[in-house]
Amino acid sequence: MTTVIDIHAHLVVDESRAMMKAAAEKGDVGAGAKKQGGVGISQEQAEREAVLADPKARIADMDKIGVDISALSPAPPRGFYEADSNLSMTVAQVINDRAAEIVKEYPERFVSMGVAPLHHTSLAVKEMERAVGDLDLRGIRFPTEINGMELSDPRLEPFWDAAEQLGTMIYVHPQGFTHPQRLKAYYMTNVVGNPLETTLAMSHLIHSGVIARHPGLKFYFAHGGGFLPFYVGRFDHAWRERAECREHTDRPPSAYLSNLWFDTVVFRPEHIRTLVDLVGAERVMLGTDRPYDMGEPDPVALVDAVEGLSDAEREMIKSGTARELLRMT
Repeated sequence: MTTVIDIHAHLVVDESRAMMKAAAEKGDVGAGAKKQGGVGISQEQAEREAVLADPKARIADMDKIGVDISALSPAPPRGFYEADSNLSMTVAQVINDRAAEIVKEYPERFVSMGVAPLHHTSLAVKEMERAVGDLDLRGIRFPTEINGMELSDPRLEPFWDAAEQLGTMIYVHPQGFTHPQRLKAYYMTNVVGNPLETTLAMSHLIHSGVIARHPGLKFYFAHGGGFLPFYVGRFDHAWRERAECREHTDRPPSAYLSNLWFDTVVFRPEHIRTLVDLVGAERVMLGTDRPYDMGEPDPVALVDAVEGLSDAEREMIKSGTARELLRMT
């Protein structure tokens, strides 16, 4: 029987939230960091918070949906990318230490990624080296932008160099939507905003030449890669027609998709089929986005419903692709 691996499972560390809340109350970071979750929330949200923070609650949820191993991705607390070098480094260490502790406590059920103070590049490289080398974390979670800095910013080039050399997987996941004025109604900040953020980040990384310059970098994009894989013809057309789209790359955007990894958090089997057709099952991984309301309630059944997959391709999506990317083999 296939071991099912969930590549998209969030983790929060209460201690890091408390640290950022205290910093906000002292005025060291923005006031938004005072709202770190867990205060005045509904019973439903309290249950979600338990899954986010408590590995025992997470395991119970995994058992309910048929997941054997979850790849935890720590959620940086609010204000993290505003913090000064000392605070952000300390918070990153607290998060990464807790992630490693959970894996040590439950080695059969979890692997984990880490975080880094990406707005302080030299410190981010140092913490990545510790997280990957000393703590055996399997990647670094990235937001789609870093407090206003795009992932294509030249200041991040030393980090990309180091991550490529180390073989570190980079997991790109939105940290909220940056321009929500038109998305307040109908939960569009999440439904539209999150995949749009991922699309913007991927576009910057492709068009700026980051991916072309670093072919060994391992990028995994949440939520099926946002909108770009499903509308890549438009991106390719712009590359052919517009000189600015070709300034840093000599291949169209679609040519880079086969260098990237994606998850199945797209909710329809035909969309998973599209991803497999574009990049191959060796680049697609089962994900749940649990315990959030936009998580997939039955991830195994979703993959099983994809038409035309071979048994080997289903096994890759449920387990094999993530196992290789996470260095579990």
